[in-house]
Amino acid sequence: MEYMTAREILNLIDWLRNQGFDNDKIVECIEAIEGKQKEKAE
Repeated sequence: MEYMTAREILNLIDWLRNQGFDNDKIVECIEAIEGKQKEKAE
């Protein structure tokens, strides 16, 4: 999977919210998936 559609991202956000993630954690999760977290850590 190289890219996610907007619908897939919205489904992921809904799923994360249902799992108890708050908005900040959802953003962190999406950034980690996208690879941004790795860049910050380096």
